[in-house]
Amino acid sequence: MKFDNTLQRGNMNYIDIALKTINNGEDFVQAMADKYSNPEVDLKQYPDWIKNILTLIDYDTELQMDGLDFKSYKNVIDALNDVGLYEEAQALKELEEDSSEKSVEECYSKLAINNDYEMFWDTVFEYADKNLNTDNNF
Repeated sequence: MKFDNTLQRGNMNYIDIALKTINNGEDFVQAMADKYSNPEVDLKQYPDWIKNILTLIDYDTELQMDGLDFKSYKNVIDALNDVGLYEEAQALKELEEDSSEKSVEECYSKLAINNDYEMFWDTVFEYADKNLNTDNNF
């Protein structure tokens, strides 16, 4: 299902529309990627699972555009653990503990973008699917 932002009216934003119109994880995650073509949304009102998906979309976008930065990935590590992507979280955690050039190279080689990228997103889709079916009316 293609996300239809022509539904945007009143106080509904892309997240509200996706919650009302999408019932599977893959389409929901794709709709969340629409964040880059929508105005800022106050995320305080949304459950953590939606914030986690948005965090991972940002992480993936930054990783593809800029590679690993010398910065804290704590919020990404937390989101990865919540989603069930423990190996990715562990690789970033090791980078948090040692941000030498060698550690950055080792960390980058362990990330899903260089290994099983499809599994990474399949896990995110399953996480969204599970939460859509249990928490859609938060």
